[in-house]
Amino acid sequence: MNPVAMTGAATMLAGDLTEALDGLPEVVRARALRAERVTQLALAAAGGALTQAVQADVEGPARPRCGVALGTAFGCFLTNAAYQRRLATAGTRAASPRLFAATVSNAAAGEVSICYRLGGPAVTLSAGAVAGLCAIGHAADLVASGRVDLMVAGGMDARGPELERWLADGGLVTGEAPIRDGAAVVVLEATPAAGRLGYVLGHAEAFAPTNDSAGATAAIRHALDDAGIAPADVAAVVPVGSPLAAEAIERAVGGAAPRLSWSREPAETFAAGGPLALLAVLAVTPVHAPLLVLQVCSSGHVAAVVAARWGEA
Repeated sequence: MNPVAMTGAATMLAGDLTEALDGLPEVVRARALRAERVTQLALAAAGGALTQAVQADVEGPARPRCGVALGTAFGCFLTNAAYQRRLATAGTRAASPRLFAATVSNAAAGEVSICYRLGGPAVTLSAGAVAGLCAIGHAADLVASGRVDLMVAGGMDARGPELERWLADGGLVTGEAPIRDGAAVVVLEATPAAGRLGYVLGHAEAFAPTNDSAGATAAIRHALDDAGIAPADVAAVVPVGSPLAAEAIERAVGGAAPRLSWSREPAETFAAGGPLALLAVLAVTPVHAPLLVLQVCSSGHVAAVVAARWGEA
């Protein structure tokens, strides 16, 4: 894959959303205040990233060569729960058509497209906690192939008591880390621009059954092939999620590249976790040095992204 420039980035975590929404352009803020929480996270993060990339158009015609790709593990889960609760307690008269429109997980991508005049592809990916990195990889492919000039890409998920109860009932959360809202978005462009943050060099996705790191190891090798680099060229690696990530990195890359930790406050942010890790470690790695982020979800989904920081060598 040809390198794709990252020209903007933004993250959104619990506690920051209210202030971020207040800072949005009024036309975007008005739509955001009527949206469910996961869409609010997406709008706030996308707005920040597009502003940094000097691409935050909110007026005029839609831009057909600009699009959005967002990943989410649970999407509109909280909205679905709210809709079902109203329907169960008060009947069909309480079933709001406005709320129903947000009970599909692609609502967030649609709102980002509408608000920021992105008339190209509007893609929503769901692959467990690795969905955010998958979205970045998919968007990078679209840009590198020449199908679009710009993509907003990343991941987001929203926490709430209904989701936490559902996860606990299914035995899907161990309690080792708290759950918090999260969103992380990058702007990818075909034309390198002044002030760019870095490059996406390659990516791959796979599936790794429990206790078997073969799928994750294969994802690393495919991502490195996509980037056109050898394992020995990897300057740093970041394992995210399942312990299989560290095992696969050892098998595919070896022990020479340093392992970097991306969070001082560990928490489960689901589809935002991979992009958050990518942005955090990208800022502290040497310029132009290939960085590998590997995320393995307990569901078995795997995503690997190879990137490099921009700057004067």
